[in-house]
Amino acid sequence: MRPKSESSKPAAAAAAAAETVAVFAHTSLDAHRIALEALTRGDAIARRLPRGYGPLRDQLSRALQSAYLQTGEGAAKSGAERRVRLSSARAEAGEAAAALEAVVALGLGSRGEAHAVIVLLSRLCATLTGLCKKAGG
Repeated sequence: MRPKSESSKPAAAAAAAAETVAVFAHTSLDAHRIALEALTRGDAIARRLPRGYGPLRDQLSRALQSAYLQTGEGAAKSGAERRVRLSSARAEAGEAAAALEAVVALGLGSRGEAHAVIVLLSRLCATLTGLCKKAGG
């Protein structure tokens, strides 16, 4: 079991990131906030995966990070470039959801905790789909 202070690190990091100066395009997007919450909550699950599941942990972490970062990058783009980045972020969110489903199917994590992150990822996909349509695709 982790010390209490260590388990609160993702929440503290999310709060600090949320205070980012609003000069950046991504800070005004709901998709950014959803992706950040999915990242922090999903990363907590990934960090608890037992030895022997490193590839699953790495893939889950990479997909969550990529969904978050590409959402931020897409926010700063326009037209076709924006659509490509946001579509890629959407694909990464789907990959992260699949990895979480695998965690549950293999009995490696809490169904409820994984489901909560999958719901966030679903919301992220829906939000990104809307943003892609606004960008012309």
